[in-house]
Amino acid sequence: ALDDVSLDIAQGSICVLMGLSGSGKSTLLRTINGLAVPTSGKVLVDGIDLAQLAPRRLQQWRREGAGMVFQSSALFAHLNVIDNAAFGLELAGVGRKERHRRAGAVLEQVGLLAHAKQYPHQLSGGMRQRVGMARALAVNPSLLLMDEAFSALDPLKRREMQELLLELQRA
Repeated sequence: ALDDVSLDIAQGSICVLMGLSGSGKSTLLRTINGLAVPTSGKVLVDGIDLAQLAPRRLQQWRREGAGMVFQSSALFAHLNVIDNAAFGLELAGVGRKERHRRAGAVLEQVGLLAHAKQYPHQLSGGMRQRVGMARALAVNPSLLLMDEAFSALDPLKRREMQELLLELQRA
């Protein structure tokens, strides 16, 4: 799906991948995040070849260094909004009170704190995407990968989320 791809993205910058449907954008993001394994080549992030990491070390890197916002939001139906947003923190071993505090802060940033006790089936598509973004942001990642994360948002919310990301980049 990918052939001769090379990216050099400076720390603190934003890189946008554009292309036709089926051109490999999602595959590239999944490869960068270690969810798809390349058959050749390297995936270097901060000098670390992710393709060479042992599975446990790759999981640790994902928990501590990367956030991924999926096109489909990929929420857990059995978890409410705050527990979905706190899921990465739970995997990292953060205690319940602290992970709810941190997840609540990012839910407030994306405008969903009032919906913390609702479940994914009770939310619109755009709201589910914002919960997915909150989950990615809650772990305070050094790398944020987003696969059409704004596709289900109305123009006003899309603009608000773009502004939020720009604000976080400046911080």
